[in-house]
Amino acid sequence: MEKWGWRLGMLILAGVPSIVGSGILWDIFEKWTPIIVWEVVLLFLLSLLLLKGDRSGSRHGV
Repeated sequence: MEKWGWRLGMLILAGVPSIVGSGILWDIFEKWTPIIVWEVVLLFLLSLLLLKGDRSGSRHGV
């Protein structure tokens, strides 16, 4: 739990593309399907980043 600040920062960093990208997709398609796909892709990428950060932190003794 010592990396809570880094995790919170990554959530904020992922929140901006989520909101902006969803708005752009809604403006283009006016359907929920592309927005849901976009959110799932961002969630997958964020989980990869969080896992990679946790592993590198434990490897370096942080």
